[in-house]
Amino acid sequence: MKRLLLYVHFNKYNRVSSHVYYQLTQMRPLFSKVVFITNSSVSASDQEKLRNQNLMDDFIQRENIGFDFAAWRDGMNHVGFDNLKDYDVLTVMNDTCFGPLWDIKDYYLNYEKQETVDFWGLTNNRQTKQFKEHIQSYFITFKHAVLQSAAFHDFWSGIQNYTDVQQVINDYETQVTTTLLAAGFHYQTVFDTTKEDASHMLHADFSYYHPTAILAHKVPFIKVKAIDANQHITPYLLDEIERISAYPIDLIVSHMSEINYPDFKYLLGRKYLKSADLPQSLQKKIAVHLHVFYLDLLPEFLSAFEQFHFDYDLFITTDSKAKQKEIQTVLADHSKKAEVFVTGNIGRDVLPLLKLKNELEAYDYIGHFHTKKSKEADFWAGESWRKELIAMLVEPADSIIANFGNDKLGLVIADIPTFFRYNKIVDAWNEHLIAPEMNKLWQQMQLEKAIDFNRFHTFVMSYGTFVWFKYDALAPLFNLDLQDEDVPAEPLPQNSILHAIERLIVYIAWSQHYDFRISQNPVTLTPFVDNKLYNERGSSAPHTYIDFTYMGGIKGAFKYIFIGPARAVKYIITRSLEKLRS
Repeated sequence: MKRLLLYVHFNKYNRVSSHVYYQLTQMRPLFSKVVFITNSSVSASDQEKLRNQNLMDDFIQRENIGFDFAAWRDGMNHVGFDNLKDYDVLTVMNDTCFGPLWDIKDYYLNYEKQETVDFWGLTNNRQTKQFKEHIQSYFITFKHAVLQSAAFHDFWSGIQNYTDVQQVINDYETQVTTTLLAAGFHYQTVFDTTKEDASHMLHADFSYYHPTAILAHKVPFIKVKAIDANQHITPYLLDEIERISAYPIDLIVSHMSEINYPDFKYLLGRKYLKSADLPQSLQKKIAVHLHVFYLDLLPEFLSAFEQFHFDYDLFITTDSKAKQKEIQTVLADHSKKAEVFVTGNIGRDVLPLLKLKNELEAYDYIGHFHTKKSKEADFWAGESWRKELIAMLVEPADSIIANFGNDKLGLVIADIPTFFRYNKIVDAWNEHLIAPEMNKLWQQMQLEKAIDFNRFHTFVMSYGTFVWFKYDALAPLFNLDLQDEDVPAEPLPQNSILHAIERLIVYIAWSQHYDFRISQNPVTLTPFVDNKLYNERGSSAPHTYIDFTYMGGIKGAFKYIFIGPARAVKYIITRSLEKLRS
């Protein structure tokens, strides 16, 4: 059987996602020829990777005009319409879906032996007032009789470069099926949705609104948009895909983290770091940075570092020459070697890390830690916090380093320390006040991805800035070249640049096209603690004091004075009228 695949790719960041490589790896054995058509600017390295892995025969890079249908038309022109007749099967598909969830060969063999089926797809849309019944275009396969027909040739050669996607849907996606039906051909779909009850659905598009049915009917691909649009059930969709297929769920997590924000709730549920063993031969340069302000805690960290089973270079920063000498003595006592720098304590542990740019940029993986204390309640807050962070990021360092073998992983942070689950320290209103400083730094770093932190309620961050990272993942932060004068003096005010950086780390890595993972806190704590903490009702009586800082400042005060009373009056009138009517 001689088969041809015209595969259309588009990525707004001009990258080839890992799920695309997997998809082509699974599809490739079926096809005599694969033409990879991209509407993006794919890098030379990605092109080389596709060729080296034998995932394509021909490559077409074009502007994103005319969308998928114009791209498929260009693919047919590239092969030659007369040459299409040499193939038994032609499949047009795009990268807007995850899969195949099951062996795709079985689907081809099934339809190829059915003489009454001339073309087939995965799902269809039923007839509406706007359009007739048709196969959805993300995957359609045409058999030899169709490829020889004038109807097929005329349809595809007549494709125009529309700039309006709705026009493409109206004139092409909904018409390719009807055109071929009118020519006397017959089709089937893996899931014929026209026979399903859709009375409970807003729109009878099962591929988008009802992914549960897609899985139940064993459709081998699930739409990317279906994952995004059904986030309330996505955790269970991922569980089900994992249960019923061998598809690597991490491909979904990775791609959705790339094209959306990386911290949606359903994604966080899949971001715990998995245990892994160090490779026998680790050809990576590893650095560890420790900022030492409290000398008495240095031995604790040096002892924890002894659990590493990999080579690393230790860099220590501190705030005075006197401490530098004492640190050298402690290092000698523990038979440890390190480069010790006097950087000052301005910027706490963050600025000293950034001042080591010239030293650290030569390393592949970097761990950053500091001698954490809390003067206000050190045992209850500082010590518990520090020990849990060590348990999450220092003790399991072997496994963290092993996980960095994943090219997409750029950052490993700690889970939330228990102190922040017993006590509501992070407040959404105060987090909102940090957002402007975060946006300012984002603009200064000139990062590729657009984001507005004012729209966030809270942020995923590495509490205390303990973190493991690949240098490239945080390179924009180092390139800011921050100096002492950029950081306010102690005592540090709320919502400072340091608070902003602590919250930015995950998102900087995201903009650098890296994902992150969370090292789980070994201290078991029931989620009922979170439930109690974040669902305290508070007083229902009016408060005599309002902090308008958290309510929009002057604008918030005006709303409180005028809009609030107006709504109260409206409520009174409405309820009074209801009572009179009753």
